[in-house]
Amino acid sequence: MRISFSGWLGASSCLLLMLGHPFPAEALRINDLVVIAAADTAPASSGGIPDLPMGQGTSGEPSLLPSDTEVGDESDLFGIRGGYVHPYLSVGGEYTDNLYNLNEGEVSNMLWRISPGVWFSLPRTKQIPIIIQPHNTSPGGLQLQIDDYEGTDRYQAYALAGGDYLTYSENSDLNGMYGRLEGLFRYNMRGGLSLQGLDRFTYGQDRFEYGGETRDYRTDYISNIFMATADYTMTEKLRAKIDYSHFLLDYDDTINDFLDRADNSIDFYGYYLYSLKTSFFLQYRLTDVSYDTAVEKDNLQHYLYGGITWDTTEKLSLLFKAGYQAREYEDDLVAEQGDWDGLTLGFESLYRWTEKTQFGLDFYRKSEESDSAVALDKVVFGLSFRYRQEYTEKLSGLLNVMYEQAEYTQLVDTSRDDDRIYIRPAVRYLFREWLMAELAYVFDTRDSSDELFDYTSNTIIFNINLAL
Repeated sequence: MRISFSGWLGASSCLLLMLGHPFPAEALRINDLVVIAAADTAPASSGGIPDLPMGQGTSGEPSLLPSDTEVGDESDLFGIRGGYVHPYLSVGGEYTDNLYNLNEGEVSNMLWRISPGVWFSLPRTKQIPIIIQPHNTSPGGLQLQIDDYEGTDRYQAYALAGGDYLTYSENSDLNGMYGRLEGLFRYNMRGGLSLQGLDRFTYGQDRFEYGGETRDYRTDYISNIFMATADYTMTEKLRAKIDYSHFLLDYDDTINDFLDRADNSIDFYGYYLYSLKTSFFLQYRLTDVSYDTAVEKDNLQHYLYGGITWDTTEKLSLLFKAGYQAREYEDDLVAEQGDWDGLTLGFESLYRWTEKTQFGLDFYRKSEESDSAVALDKVVFGLSFRYRQEYTEKLSGLLNVMYEQAEYTQLVDTSRDDDRIYIRPAVRYLFREWLMAELAYVFDTRDSSDELFDYTSNTIIFNINLAL
């Protein structure tokens, strides 16, 4: 797709002159101006620095935590032995043949990572109770819907603090320290009303995509997502839920200011509880996207879904929803040629074939915010498949496969449609209840209608993980 309003583009491009500034992105020339197209953000399912300590995830992940033990005296209530506080440490290395994800001039690198952290839960639990996985280009900051917390305790409190220290053999200027803080508190009242608040703060970086001549620049950013939820089970058959969320995205360097924004979203759900295992629902979502400097891209988005949640047996669970999304730009000139409406989809599933074998399948389709300086937005379809097999009590294998198609609404004559494939087989070995090792290989490739954005990379990963 192409939008031709050069006046708006010219004003925006002035902010993006390269001026000798190294930038991890592709450079495009427009009317003798070198404009930088921002590095894209990896899909939520694609891997990268793991959000959760390996072996301490939600259901389906092997736990590295010791077996339940009798809790001692009251002085040990918040001690490690009682299972309330869980420190962890991950140390690993990654070798890649294409650090900057380029079509030409590939550079190899050895990355070393040290990732310490600690998490807390009350009541105690051996698994992190909820996954909060932000995604920078998704309106509202989430690409996939956060699963409902299903605990039946009167309350649940959870907090995690983790860091990642990275060193690069190719260029020490890329070395950095990143981290995240997240937490959840939920209170279940006797009358069927539950109140929940969660927050996730991230200091991270986009994956590399260089177009400049120098390679000592990182696209560091800060993001924060906060969500408040009221969930009310009115009768045995009827349930209602309201979510409010605020997502903030702020890049460190001023050359990336065009990406900075704040999203406010509100969701209304109505559920019909057909059975203990099956429910049907309607969902309406309103998201207001407000950019700090690129105000021409401010927009309002409406979503209307119908869906089903289905836990048929202990083997299968799924969520499916389909509906309509409309994007309305506030700027009249942009709105004339940039407004969009169409089909939106969300599907998440897990099938436990046996106690030792399980499969997962997710897919989604929706309009997302642009990660490029020369595009308004993009329509994304993504599909991910997960397979896990326990060969013995200590040895297990995993396979993650992801496909994503992105169609950009370009501001220039060159069209851009991307197809990306990501494959990650891995093996894990549990030496002790508190010690696990992982060896993985990653094949990552993108084929674009604009060959500037083509790349193929191969990465070998090794991790040692300790947890209490």
